[in-house]
Amino acid sequence: MKKFMLLFCLLVIFIGSQAQEKYKIVDQAGREVALEKIIAEVEGKPLVFFGELHGQAVAHALELDLLTAMHQRYPGRLKLGMEMFEADIQPIVNEYFQGFIQEKSFETESRIWTNYIKDYKPLVSYAKSNKIPLLATNVPRRYANAVYHQGLTVLDSLNTYAKQYIAPLPLQIDTTLSIYAEMLHMMPDHKNANLVYAQGVKDATMAHFIEKNLQEHTIFLHVNGAYHSKRKEGIPTFFKQYPKEKILVIQTLKSADVTDELLNEADYSLIIESM
Repeated sequence: MKKFMLLFCLLVIFIGSQAQEKYKIVDQAGREVALEKIIAEVEGKPLVFFGELHGQAVAHALELDLLTAMHQRYPGRLKLGMEMFEADIQPIVNEYFQGFIQEKSFETESRIWTNYIKDYKPLVSYAKSNKIPLLATNVPRRYANAVYHQGLTVLDSLNTYAKQYIAPLPLQIDTTLSIYAEMLHMMPDHKNANLVYAQGVKDATMAHFIEKNLQEHTIFLHVNGAYHSKRKEGIPTFFKQYPKEKILVIQTLKSADVTDELLNEADYSLIIESM
């Protein structure tokens, strides 16, 4: 076991060093900044969204760098939320973190993404080892899928048990928001407005569980796909109490895609090599 942990730590260090060679962090003006500057800024903006590009190894390695640095700077105050876990598996997360169930049971029963082992397990392992609470924030995918196929009103017919894992109903989803309008235009089935409603249900539910777990002095890191926090829309749109000026958004951009306009869509941008 000790040998395995040593190998795991060496792998994390290696991946982190590789990441440092392939990305840079810039502000809205395109000026390069150190990760430490962002971590210091978190004191005034304690809700941090990391908008990732799914499947980009360098971005996933940087997520671990960010989690580690925030934990070291703000010990005992940090919480981690992840789009990759659905709200109804929170009891399984808790049982795993408390040592009631084994890792294999956790991974079998928590509907992990296909890239979990490679991309997200290091985050979960670090959080567990350092007693950082992990919050499963996303709506169960079966409900988002139901909205996509049947419309938003299908949620009204769910029973009380199901509704506890969704943002409080009724939901008001503004389809004219720039990220939703953009998504509708880009997707092949862009004539289906239910696509936006399904995305909105995810955003609203993640906002609900984030806000529910925010206490005074909490530092909260949330990992999600870029569109869930782009332009501080998506999830932040649905906060009822939490002000946007207390939110810090980091996005991931490929170097070939960088423009002044895109840099202004987040507080900071993590630039990775275009592959």
